[in-house]
Amino acid sequence: VILLGAILWISPGIGHTDMETFGVESPNLSDRPPVVDPDVSMRSSEADAPPAYGPEDAKLLIVVFSNFQCPHCRRASQAIHQIASEFPGEVRIELFHSAPPGKPGPEIDAVASIAAQKQGYFWQMYDKILANPHATSMSTFEQYAQELGLDMKQFQSDMNDPAVKERVHSESQLAIDLGYPATPIFFMNAKPYPGWASWKYFRSAVERELRKARAMADDGMSPDEIHLQAAINNFDNSETFELYRTSILGY
Repeated sequence: VILLGAILWISPGIGHTDMETFGVESPNLSDRPPVVDPDVSMRSSEADAPPAYGPEDAKLLIVVFSNFQCPHCRRASQAIHQIASEFPGEVRIELFHSAPPGKPGPEIDAVASIAAQKQGYFWQMYDKILANPHATSMSTFEQYAQELGLDMKQFQSDMNDPAVKERVHSESQLAIDLGYPATPIFFMNAKPYPGWASWKYFRSAVERELRKARAMADDGMSPDEIHLQAAINNFDNSETFELYRTSILGY
């Protein structure tokens, strides 16, 4: 029995499973959800849409603008993975990039994550980059891509695709135009929650905005109608409202 136990312990692939991790574990205990067990069946890495967790018809849409080299975004990473699973079927979180102009590191990080997204592996690449955000060499990104089993020729091509860079620039400019260039910024049904405090604060804010969305649903409003009405309620400036409506809601 002892010998068998030793074999199971040391033999690769026997009695051992490589578990996927979700986000970067913060040294600050208040950042961590008690359980990090996201429903990966509701995880999206659709090539040309924002990577997301949760259904498209969720009552509460959370849009987060994130920067790979922002320490507060790293602190929030486990929460970003987990929050949709806290309210199954009711919450969707979508991630947009915010890479400050003139700082190449965040931009190339975002490009690498989108290149992985093109093959359905955004969230896995997101975690790898966040774990070591200042390693921004092409060889590092290629190592990550190989570890994920990506098609290397396609990955390299997407890394050099001007359209991928343009997407990063466009999303970054959108954050600026919405009035929140600093990261992270969370829009919860269009209500802005800038910065990061703790998991408890974040989850309570989600609960608060979800109660509003549930009340609208009880009045017979569809998810699209809820999102639009919430944007009307939360944006005083008509130009900013129109920008959010067309760029985020898409209608």
